[in-house]
This record gives sequence, C-alpha cells and structure tokens, in this order.
Amino acid sequence: MIKGERFKLISKEFSQIDKERQWTYLFLVPIIFNEQTIIRITITDHYQLGHNDVITNEKILEIVRKLNGEIMKSEPKKKPTWPDVFVAREIEYQNKKYRLIFWFKDNETSHLWIRNCYQINDK
Repeated sequence: MIKGERFKLISKEFSQIDKERQWTYLFLVPIIFNEQTIIRITITDHYQLGHNDVITNEKILEIVRKLNGEIMKSEPKKKPTWPDVFVAREIEYQNKKYRLIFWFKDNETSHLWIRNCYQINDK
C-alpha cells in the first residue's frame, strides 16, 4: 500500500442493465457504518447529471469516509422491493456540506452502492 492511499479502483464498467458507468473501489482502510465493516464501494455516474463540476469519485470516497462510525436509519421505502436507502443530509467536507444517497449493494453489508452525492448550497 502506498503511504496515504485509502482506496483502490478494482473495476470500471458500463452496465447495460442500469445504463450507467460504475466504478468499484476497495477501501484499503475499511470504515464502519451501521456497525458493519465496509470494504467496497460502487459509485455510479448518476451524480454527474449536473454535479460533475464540483464532485469527483475521489471526493465522494473521502465524503463516504466521514460516515466512519455512524449509525443511520434508512429512509421510508417507496417500493417494498427497493433496498434500504440512506440519505446523509449534511456531511461537511472541506468547509462545504454535501448530501449523499446510498444503500448496501445487493444487501451485502460490506459493500455500499453510491447513487448520488452533491453539494448543498447554504441559503
């Protein structure tokens, strides 16, 4: 492991099913979320629909690290078949606030699926 390195890209692909690009990273130093050890994260390109000028995959990974040790309730389900979706409403990173939307990938508690992340503009 390179000193200071926190994550490693392990796959990059375009999903024909989801019609989006997906990057999967391995956390070289795992985090704990909802008392589960998180070692993998998949980020989709959904966040780039209007946010790519301020957000990068690397920034999202650093924002996710802010969840270390957090316990959070999921949002109410909109459809019974959907996974438990978590919305971290205000995560501060570099003096700015971000909203992060994610769930456990395929109910695998060591793998988070990041759907969206964007900066919250204070009004």
